[in-house]
Amino acid sequence: MVTVFCARLGWSNLELILSQFQSRLTFGVQRELCDLVRMSSLNGQRARVLYNGGYQTVAALAGALPEDVEAILGNSAPFER
Repeated sequence: MVTVFCARLGWSNLELILSQFQSRLTFGVQRELCDLVRMSSLNGQRARVLYNGGYQTVAALAGALPEDVEAILGNSAPFER
């Protein structure tokens, strides 16, 4: 609503800033994780683990070997029964 309000008032700079910030607010993550958390199976914590493991984008994650992703996620948290 705020971005529409800014657009109607002609505040294009503020509209641009708020539209870029909107996804961060929606997902509750920092800017670099916004691409990864678009996937429904990833939350902020898992996205951070994958990002630190070298997968910064959904495209990079799609091209990854399943074993590599499994190893990164498996090493990030202790096994729970």
